[in-house]
Amino acid sequence: MAISSDQCTPYLSVALYRAKNEQAIGPSDLLTAIRDFAKENAEKKGKEKPRFPTVLDPWIEVEGTTIALAHYVEKRVPSWFVGEGITDTLNQLIIVARRGSLYALLFSDNGLRSSVSKKVLRAADGPFASITRLSSSQINKAFVESEVRTLWLSGTHRRTAIKPDSKILSGLELETSLDPLGDQTYYFSSVRSTMSLSDDLTGAVVGASPSGGRIWIGPTRSWNEFTRSIGIILDRAATCMNDAARPDKPLPILASTISTLDGIEQPYDLAFIVPEQVHDGDGEADEGELRWLQQFGDAARFEVTAVAGSANFEADVYWATDRLGRLAYDFEQSTGADIRLKIRQVDGFNNNDRDPEILTICRDPGNLTVYFDTGHTYSRGHFYEARFRDARFSDWQWVSMAHDETDFWQEKPLDGKRFAVENTGNAEDKSLFGMVARHWPNLAERGPQTGWLVCDDGAMESADFIHIDDASNPPELTLIHVKGSGSDKNNRGLSVSDYEVVVGQAIKNLRHIDRGLLREKLGANADGVLENAVWHNGQRQENRGALLAMLDGLGSNMKTTVVVFQPRARRSVFNSIRGRMDDGDMNRSDVRRMQQLDALLLGARADCFSLGAEFRVIADDS
Repeated sequence: MAISSDQCTPYLSVALYRAKNEQAIGPSDLLTAIRDFAKENAEKKGKEKPRFPTVLDPWIEVEGTTIALAHYVEKRVPSWFVGEGITDTLNQLIIVARRGSLYALLFSDNGLRSSVSKKVLRAADGPFASITRLSSSQINKAFVESEVRTLWLSGTHRRTAIKPDSKILSGLELETSLDPLGDQTYYFSSVRSTMSLSDDLTGAVVGASPSGGRIWIGPTRSWNEFTRSIGIILDRAATCMNDAARPDKPLPILASTISTLDGIEQPYDLAFIVPEQVHDGDGEADEGELRWLQQFGDAARFEVTAVAGSANFEADVYWATDRLGRLAYDFEQSTGADIRLKIRQVDGFNNNDRDPEILTICRDPGNLTVYFDTGHTYSRGHFYEARFRDARFSDWQWVSMAHDETDFWQEKPLDGKRFAVENTGNAEDKSLFGMVARHWPNLAERGPQTGWLVCDDGAMESADFIHIDDASNPPELTLIHVKGSGSDKNNRGLSVSDYEVVVGQAIKNLRHIDRGLLREKLGANADGVLENAVWHNGQRQENRGALLAMLDGLGSNMKTTVVVFQPRARRSVFNSIRGRMDDGDMNRSDVRRMQQLDALLLGARADCFSLGAEFRVIADDS
């Protein structure tokens, strides 16, 4: 059956492109290239080639917009079926519209749209090389305005138990409800906002995915409505996308894209993001790929080795404890504002049948998020920089590690790899745990330990140490979270990643400032290996019995404090960076690290304040 355009009422979701060098290719020629590519793509995947029936009016012009369309039929094996003999027959539509030097490409099959987008990005010649996708900045200027109704947010922060990797917000004016502190480490991958596209389309809610160069409005009721809307969209893009008066960063609270590699270095972690975590209406991944992504994503981990002075790095890839191989990740600045990531195999990925497929998904930049100690994040093909507020965390306590030659990089005393709890606080114990056990709360002057102190280190800990001063009025409860410096150098610089894990632990266990919950937790594991890791006024106790009895006698009126003890930061380095910030010298990697650390600690302090607890950080006075 040959269809005509009048029978088509497509869902209006289009990817926007422009001609390179003002040499516009005809829509029919571009459609022919897409049709040939669809056949080649199916053949490469071992699938039956799609069939393209005749269209009664394959090329039309409507009020200055030239439109070419194609109908094709493909057969697929159902995702729930393994074998031969059962196929689904799917009818798909492709539309290429051109107005001036701009193009709108519509695909009813999201998979083909994604494949064509990648083909255009890589093409060096031919029809696909004659067009380029609109940039994130151009989409933002033309199709993101106020009265934001929906936001798809992805985090630039390191993955942590206390903050979502991604989230979806819905409301009437989300731009006024964003949290300047909590949301500054998120960028929007997609957005729906309200705008007046024309006299006929006032108050339209338009969706946009800037990084994909795509916008959507929704279903159309007729072919005439579709063609009229396409013309309006292309006119608006032509008018607004390069207008210097329009904002290219319409939601300034959120993280924004950057187009240069300058100042980006020291990658420290890599996360594998499965499709459900990044899905924003772009369509599902290929069935086979999705299956492997889900299985591998749950257990994948990466050990990152940075290349000094650049954003490049190498990573050992593990499936749980099994090392699969090593990959090299190299960034390069291409023409314009594009940054390309090239991923090459260094070794491995040859131990079993699934390794080649795992290698394929690990080499797809769209599946990866890379975190840099300079405060940048690479995600879904773009670099992002958080919009850190001009707010500073000030509740630092400086304690010299050199006073008694404390091993500031060693968290606890070890016997091989075992936590030697029996040695905690001994004279020979130079670890941070030893300092706490001997001197808390009098660390600075290395005075004697006073009050009650209990170690609760472990997988289900309430804190590394809990201190209770039952002699004060009111009694004071302190949860102490300790982490050794990631560097053993005396001239070490500032690092955000060293604080992220321990601050995350502190916030995750914040509920234990409740006396009842703390009493229950300490009582539940009172007979374990930490049974006698209890001190009262410097004297080690045989068990937690007296401590628990003291807790039972306390009322609910207590002063509560959460402390993070991490000596990676040094006072001299801290003061030097603060001085540069005071002088307005902000475009430095160490300043960005400080801003990132300020944001992390201010967020933790806000969480503590919400439960009536104070928050402070102890670092090295050197």
